Order: sequence, then structure tokens, then C-alpha cells
Amino acid sequence: MKQATTVEQQIEILKNRGMQIDLGEEKAKEILLDIGYFRLGFYCFPFETGYPNKKHRTHLYKKGSLFSDVINLYYLDVDLRHLLLKYLNRIEVNFRTKVVYFTSNQHINCNAWFIDPAVMEKEFIDKFDSDLYTDNFKKIR
Repeated sequence: MKQATTVEQQIEILKNRGMQIDLGEEKAKEILLDIGYFRLGFYCFPFETGYPNKKHRTHLYKKGSLFSDVINLYYLDVDLRHLLLKYLNRIEVNFRTKVVYFTSNQHINCNAWFIDPAVMEKEFIDKFDSDLYTDNFKKIR
């Protein structure tokens, strides 16, 4: 089992493996305390000498690997994820709206179609009260 390490030890590990701490050690400490060594490890992978091989990794870095490049890769991923989530949310809301609109108009005389066994599967209906229509949900209304 691996033991916990201090931020100073983490910086030494990175340096001993060939990573250049080009932002300065104080900034590196700040970043490691903010993002975390383990999470940044995923973004270090492309800089490893054995990349893209995942087996028998030594975690040694290619000559010229910069800590700032790892951080830039991390923030590129963060920015891309935020950009995509904005549009994925719009797609989800649009899809759910269309499903509700379509189904409500198909079953116009049944305003509780979402718990009607003629429309919905029994498993969904059985879980509706316990999983969806909870006290917390009722408070929102």
C-alpha cells in the first residue's frame, strides 16, 4: 500500500522522474494543494517515456517535460469539459421536454401517464414514490 506524501515530497518525486518544475516550487505547491498530485498524474501520462504503453510504466518523464505543460493540459481538459457540459445540458433538457410533450399529447386524458401501468413499465412505477417523488422533491414544488 502506498503511503501519503507531503507536497514537498511530491515535487521531489516529479523532479527525480525528470519533470522540470518551471513554474517554481512555491507555485507548484499551490497547484498540487489545489488540484492534487493524483489527479495531475493522469495529465502527466503523455509526458512519460513509455507513453502510450500502459503496461510496466516507470513514470519517468521525457527530456524537456515541463510542469507548466501538464497544468496547461489539465486546464484544457477542464475548459473543454465546461464547454461541452453547457451543450450537453441543452440537449438533455430539449430531449426530456420532447419526451414529455410527445407522451403527454399521446395520453392526453391521463395527466399522470408517468405512473400509469398502461404507459410505463411496472419497475418504474414501483420505484417512483421511493426514488423520485421524495419529500425533498415535494418541498421544491
